[in-house]
Amino acid sequence: MKKIVLLVLFVAIIGGSLFAQAAAPTTTISGTLGLSAGRISVVSGNTTYYVRGLERYVGFINGLNYGAAVSLTGYAAPPTTEGQTDRLFRPVTLTMGGRNYEVGSPAISNRTPGRDGRFAGPRSMKR
Repeated sequence: MKKIVLLVLFVAIIGGSLFAQAAAPTTTISGTLGLSAGRISVVSGNTTYYVRGLERYVGFINGLNYGAAVSLTGYAAPPTTEGQTDRLFRPVTLTMGGRNYEVGSPAISNRTPGRDGRFAGPRSMKR
């Protein structure tokens, strides 16, 4: 019985460490913001990326509107079918007008309460 428990524990530890190493690589896309199928999107090459969560920042970042030239770094979902040109994109950073903005993990890092208790907008990283 001890041998079986130890074997199962060993396999679980090895499997967990191999799973943790398979992190998705980040992708950078550049283009203009548009509206496609009712969602904010960026067309880069032949692919339309539907950008998740960017609508939260439209009122907080000046100039963030349709037609704005942006560069986004984040994670692109793999295509689900052969030849698919529409993909979901989860941004981490947004670059627009020479300024970088952190737009990933809004519940933890970007939407911290201000002095008056209301939530602030995204933080700008000046470079």
